[in-house]
Amino acid sequence: MTDIENPSHLLASALRRLLSLRACNIGGQVIAILAAVYYLEMSLPIEPLVIILASLIAWSVLTLFLFKQRNNITDNLFFLQLSVDVLALTAMLYFTGGATNPFAWFLLVPHSIASTLLSRRYVWLMALLTSLSYTLIVFFYTPLVHLGHQMEMGMNDHFQDHVIGMWIGFVLSTVLMAHFVGGMAESLRKRNAQVLRLREQMFRDERLVALGTLATSAAHELGTPLGTMDVLTHELALELEQASDTSVGKKLIMIQGQIKRCKAVLLSITKTAVDYKYDSGQLMTAEEYLDTVIMQWKISNLDVGFNFRIKGKSPLPNVISDTGLTRALVNVLDNAAQASPHFVCLELDWNADNLSIVISDEGDGMAAEQLDKLGKHPMTSKEEGLGIGLYLTKATIEKLGGSIEWQNRQLNGVEVSIKLPLALKGI
Repeated sequence: MTDIENPSHLLASALRRLLSLRACNIGGQVIAILAAVYYLEMSLPIEPLVIILASLIAWSVLTLFLFKQRNNITDNLFFLQLSVDVLALTAMLYFTGGATNPFAWFLLVPHSIASTLLSRRYVWLMALLTSLSYTLIVFFYTPLVHLGHQMEMGMNDHFQDHVIGMWIGFVLSTVLMAHFVGGMAESLRKRNAQVLRLREQMFRDERLVALGTLATSAAHELGTPLGTMDVLTHELALELEQASDTSVGKKLIMIQGQIKRCKAVLLSITKTAVDYKYDSGQLMTAEEYLDTVIMQWKISNLDVGFNFRIKGKSPLPNVISDTGLTRALVNVLDNAAQASPHFVCLELDWNADNLSIVISDEGDGMAAEQLDKLGKHPMTSKEEGLGIGLYLTKATIEKLGGSIEWQNRQLNGVEVSIKLPLALKGI
């Protein structure tokens, strides 16, 4: 994802341009003041004008220092920067003729920037701020003095009507810009966000296809050694039937269960790869389906403390079993068991629209940054009990129209919330 595609990075780039524009604006105002004083021989209040420009320069330097290395700018911060520009320009206009100053329309510049970059709420706030600022300099300002005479002296009521007309035109311009330009910019942002989501979905689908191809190839290569181990463990079990050491037999049974599970997974991969379809399962109640998932998971987790709770009211909804979803749930349960071997809890709940599955453990929990990254990208490291499984889990559930979220529990451990639409799971 590039900076242009990310809204916060877009504002960071726009802030740098705004600082450049502000520098040009300050330079232009200095030139205008010098020209007015020495060329047009106007009498201007130099001291307050210098204070305003110096304050604006100091604010710009502070902004550059604070946000030079920051690529995440919010709407609030950018709106604050534009508001400072509006207030500074309003103060400058107050001392230089107010609305009679031909540069008064420059108040529309911050508003136009806000209309194209910020959300509708900030656009209307900026419209209100600029309109109020222009209204103030219509009625409250220091008249321009040229050769010892106020430039407004001798102007009749028609000029005042002209100023009022300029005020009406300015306010209408801000409203129209906020409505039409802001609306079009909002539509473009929504379209760009949708395009970005589609690109991410396509990229993820390409990864899944590649993983499916790799998994199918691995299934064929692993089939032979697994078959050999299955035969050998069966022969060892027969030889140990008369042995007195039962612990070895239990371990051997566990190994056989693991091998059978591996063979079942490889067979499923060979048949379906990453093809997630609904018409390949059986219709059953949600409780029956989860019982089959738990039985499959228990094969390799016999000693894990487990609790299965049903919170919804009868009748139980019917679902269609899905091999991809089964693998996803088993993977989540495996991670919970690794984090908390003494306690894993699965809760089933539902309403008219969704099936809710919550899997929790009592482990040490996870850092907020790590929780935010889970399932978004394949992770090759297994140092923390995670891997590519959670990426496939998230992709599988989203393929079924559902969602999955990870969060830390209040006391300890992690809670995984899975929601699946019943309309797609076959009521």
